[in-house]
Amino acid sequence: MPLALENAENTTVDQLGEDGILGLLNASFAAFSTGEGVLGPGDDAAIIPAPRGNFVISTDAMNEGHHFLRQWPSGIVDNGYSTGWKLVAQNISDMNAMGALASAINISLAVPKDTTAAWVSRFGQGIANACRCLDAGQTIISGGDLTRADTISAVITATGNLVGEPTLRAANHDVEGFNLIHTGNVGTSAAGLAVALYGNVHDLSRDELRMLRLFLRPRPHLAAGPAVAGQVSAMMDISDSVLTDADRLASANNLYAAIDQEWVDMQAAQLRPVADRYALDPRDWVLTGGEDYGLLAVQRPNWQAPPGWQVIGKLTKEYQDRPTVTGWDHF
Repeated sequence: MPLALENAENTTVDQLGEDGILGLLNASFAAFSTGEGVLGPGDDAAIIPAPRGNFVISTDAMNEGHHFLRQWPSGIVDNGYSTGWKLVAQNISDMNAMGALASAINISLAVPKDTTAAWVSRFGQGIANACRCLDAGQTIISGGDLTRADTISAVITATGNLVGEPTLRAANHDVEGFNLIHTGNVGTSAAGLAVALYGNVHDLSRDELRMLRLFLRPRPHLAAGPAVAGQVSAMMDISDSVLTDADRLASANNLYAAIDQEWVDMQAAQLRPVADRYALDPRDWVLTGGEDYGLLAVQRPNWQAPPGWQVIGKLTKEYQDRPTVTGWDHF
């Protein structure tokens, strides 16, 4: 039987054992583990339908101390929910960028013995609610793996079904002069990271709280990719920064990415109230901040951007100057 949450704060995973931990997680995933043709958690492996006969697959990891903290210097505490949410957002965003709808996610979780049952339960709730709130309600949570470690590590492997042909980074034709278009938040996660690192949990403005929420629980538009599949020539999600990922997209097409500085200024203006409080330049957040998981696509210059998308630049043969650091790099 799943542990009642009122007892979970004082119970550790060491006391629960593997079956007890799985019971907590399966209780969180109950609404996302069944479907026609699906065999979810409980057997040696899951069975997930692939109606077109092929599928998209991706893997993402989050490691404590590198990707997230349970307690931030500002005093902000992650009770597990945000870690689960963000793990889903970053992984299913990759499905979105391929023009695919997520079909299933498999989760591997490694935790120390003294991790509370409450943290594990809320981690599972964050995963389930991210699927529900980010337009990925069709996703099956199919199972995974559980083990012990010195720090928390969580990995998701996701599969997705293509709406049409996959939308790749490399176009199948010449795209010089084509528009770069973007949808989603930009710079907000970087602003929220600044709040988590340098703010004071007891003295946060409304703007700071909004940025903090978008850092801890990103809001990618997970229906946007499949909606434009076939209308754009190439596409990818922005996980590391606008500059880093625009350059990757351009490089895949043997071109350079020219970013519209007026667009940068317009986005930075929305972040300035928070940036001013920390004496930082919001343009840096727009250009080099990551983890918003917006989408970047390539579109013919004489076509109108789809609803919810903005033209942010062009692909060109002309070299573009870049700062020394253009975005997140794991190493």
